[in-house]
Amino acid sequence: MPVILLDDVVISVENNGFTVEDFVGYVKKDTTFYMGFKHLRYFTHDYESELHIFNKKGNIIGTLKKEGTHYSNGEKAWLFNDTIFDEGKIFKRNGDYKYYTPEAFDEVFFPKDTIDVSLKMTDGKNKEDSQNMRDAKTIGFSIGTDEVEQSKGGVSKKLAIFDIDMQQYYDYTISDTTYNGRACYVFTVKVKEELKAREKDKALIRKIVSYFDKENFNVIYREYKFVYDYWLIDLDMDVVVHMDYVNEKHIPTDIHYKGFWDVLFFKPERAEFKLKNTNYLVD
Repeated sequence: MPVILLDDVVISVENNGFTVEDFVGYVKKDTTFYMGFKHLRYFTHDYESELHIFNKKGNIIGTLKKEGTHYSNGEKAWLFNDTIFDEGKIFKRNGDYKYYTPEAFDEVFFPKDTIDVSLKMTDGKNKEDSQNMRDAKTIGFSIGTDEVEQSKGGVSKKLAIFDIDMQQYYDYTISDTTYNGRACYVFTVKVKEELKAREKDKALIRKIVSYFDKENFNVIYREYKFVYDYWLIDLDMDVVVHMDYVNEKHIPTDIHYKGFWDVLFFKPERAEFKLKNTNYLVD
């Protein structure tokens, strides 16, 4: 158990029905965030996305916008793009993307082919997922995990933010707030401000903030800050996810990514991506 700071909130069996240790256990074992993204694929909805690619000076050199509908019959899902707009350096002459970033977001949010969908929770790995997709799922949905398969530069170790060896780099705080009219617990894991630069370099995850709905402990807001500089990898990324309810189903509404990454054998990429999901058809 790391040392937990309680910021103007009291956590006890008498007041909350659980202890601070229980709370941290809920955080580490949470599946609600993952289920929200399974709902994203399982239910029909409309989407609008906007992607910008930047040069070193921060000027936009490529733009890709999509609007359409994600259809699902509860077993299969497929997409229909109403409009696609691109400008600047997005595609090669053969129609392939010039950059990896739009390709990665297509794999996650805009699959080209019909895909299987299910609300079944499973620990089994989808053989159809790429290694990057599997790692993205692990990092995105399992806070504190060390089960990332690609361990370049000890990445898997650096993701284990509750590990005893990593606790020296972080402050852990529980507070509360109101989000979309709902009372929430806020769990924040943040790199200690007093650390020297070389010490901060040992913490890939610089910040994670999660809002847990007090009524059911669903994650209804989460933000990540990743910074990593190793000889094979250099990245600085921010991800923010807003969640909501439709007919009591937990769904992602707004997703925002902004980041830079430079990986060996690839050209450096600076990008910003926004996705808005609306009009969910939930029974």
